[in-house]
Amino acid sequence: MPLSHTARFARRATLCLALVTLTCSLFACGGAQVEDAAWAPGPAISGLNMNGRWYSRDFGDMELLQDGIKVSGKYEHPRGPEHNGTVRGELVGDLLKVEWIQPGDASAAVFPIKGRAIFRVARDGMSLDGVWGYDDDYRQGGVWQAQKSKQDQ
Repeated sequence: MPLSHTARFARRATLCLALVTLTCSLFACGGAQVEDAAWAPGPAISGLNMNGRWYSRDFGDMELLQDGIKVSGKYEHPRGPEHNGTVRGELVGDLLKVEWIQPGDASAAVFPIKGRAIFRVARDGMSLDGVWGYDDDYRQGGVWQAQKSKQDQ
């Protein structure tokens, strides 16, 4: 007995949904997730103090403020003040997960952008080794590393 138009449509919709689900699971859709083992949180660092000045070759001087597991701050981008930005996020074990925002400057034709970054905090609390991406993705942008100022140890 031939399938009705509605039954054929339902079958096709189910197959399409299954294909999309499979594709997303294979190619890591939903960029906010960092699933690989390299970014599994390690144990929290006892006595960690993120407060102070940090330097990143790629993103310039950063000033971070820690309140419990919450971390916020700002950075002065080497490309100029229209590229400066803010970060806010939280510590998860030895990881710092943040959202970054560069508000841009319309007078300089620099559009606002935002994204996410994830850092592994060194056990001595003196360096960050991470990756960043745009919007909800943590990895498509590149490497982001920073070292804490020796004056803020």
